[in-house]
Amino acid sequence: MKLLIADDEYFIRQGLATLDWASLGIDEVLTAEDGLSAKQILSVQNIDIVITDIKMPGLSGLEISDYIKHNNLNTKVIILSGFSDFEYARHAITANVFSYLLKPINLDELMDVTRKAIEEIEYERQKEEIISRYEIVKGSMNNTERIINSFYYCSKSVIEILKFIAENYNCQISLNSLSAKYHFNPVYLSHLIKKETGYSFSDILLSIRLINAAKLIWHTKEKIGIICEQVGFKDQRYFSQVFKKVFNMTPHEYRRIKQEPKEYSIVQMIETLNSNKLMKEE
Repeated sequence: MKLLIADDEYFIRQGLATLDWASLGIDEVLTAEDGLSAKQILSVQNIDIVITDIKMPGLSGLEISDYIKHNNLNTKVIILSGFSDFEYARHAITANVFSYLLKPINLDELMDVTRKAIEEIEYERQKEEIISRYEIVKGSMNNTERIINSFYYCSKSVIEILKFIAENYNCQISLNSLSAKYHFNPVYLSHLIKKETGYSFSDILLSIRLINAAKLIWHTKEKIGIICEQVGFKDQRYFSQVFKKVFNMTPHEYRRIKQEPKEYSIVQMIETLNSNKLMKEE
């Protein structure tokens, strides 16, 4: 991790530079005495995090943030400001500033915010890596990778819930059980999942179950009834009806296909299910 500290006051700049950044996994700390110097460094080096004063000669911290946003740099910005004015905060939000801290700065708070920025960077890189692997070998994805690839744009909290669904799809998961686990109201959780993904909880769960059922049917000789139970379906008749509508054949006919069948993404499966209007609340 590479950190850039930009502040026109020498003692503040040097004082921040001497903090124990290595404990957060930051192995290189650069400094800039004004906004123009900071911009120059950003133009030639890959900086992970910028901690910048809001008022500096040349370019302000907000203008640095605008530069980072407009150039699509993968850099988190933490602004240090003596101004609590709403317009400054509003500008910071539009410039995708990670955090806006008011002076005098609490160093523990600054370290904590930086740690959170690092966690967000690592999380984003994990998603990019999974998506990259998906493009290279589509058929090798597990359920968690499918979820992250399909809903990479969702918030971290929703992704965590979706990952739990993907890893436990064969259990009797419900909105009530998820709500208890993640301390949400069931109605609110349902709304949150639909708002961020565009699909309902039952859409997502059912699609994951069908994708895995299809793989087991074609790749194994296990009885259809047992596979039905293994992927979380309680009603084999309902499973067979939905399966036939999606794949245009019964599970037994699907097993007899000579060439490996098309592998659906979660979104493709949901869209197919919705088009057939066979969704059923679990």
